[in-house]
Amino acid sequence: MARTGMANLTARWRRMVDDTGTAVWTADEAQQILDAHRTDVWDETLNVTAIMETGSTVYKTYHSKFDNLEETTGGTTIFRLYDSGGTAIGTALYTPDYERGVIQFAADQAGSTRYLDARAYDLTAAAADGWTERMAKVSGWYSFQSEGKGFNRSDYFKHCKSMADYYSGQSPMTVTLLKRSDIP
Repeated sequence: MARTGMANLTARWRRMVDDTGTAVWTADEAQQILDAHRTDVWDETLNVTAIMETGSTVYKTYHSKFDNLEETTGGTTIFRLYDSGGTAIGTALYTPDYERGVIQFAADQAGSTRYLDARAYDLTAAAADGWTERMAKVSGWYSFQSEGKGFNRSDYFKHCKSMADYYSGQSPMTVTLLKRSDIP
């Protein structure tokens, strides 16, 4: 069953894969494609930005290195912001920008360290997968001529391939740290 915190991500993804009219994918199918490109974020130390307000330096804006975050639906399972003691920070104290990975506090945090647990999504890689699926669905389409008129249904296959290639090239490179457990 599609999670409610995925609604905005799914809507943005649907626009990327031209699935805004009559839906090609169900909500569950769309979420499954997005989940294939999910990164679970644990204990991320957020970067803080200092700004000047009425002659004083204040710390209200915190940035994650991740964007396209799944929205919280009231709990702390999917999106959790907390302090160095592990205490959750109440949602009334900040406003998250899930799309950009920015947390804006209402009050100065005095530069205190803030941590994040969240789910981040690579929308461009998911869009490439969506276009690849569309390409597979129309792979049997063919072009023909009848009575001097041409019907080029196979052009849609080329369009799908072009869009899949485009989004594949937009996805950021990922780096993974591998740690050997047999070496102390």
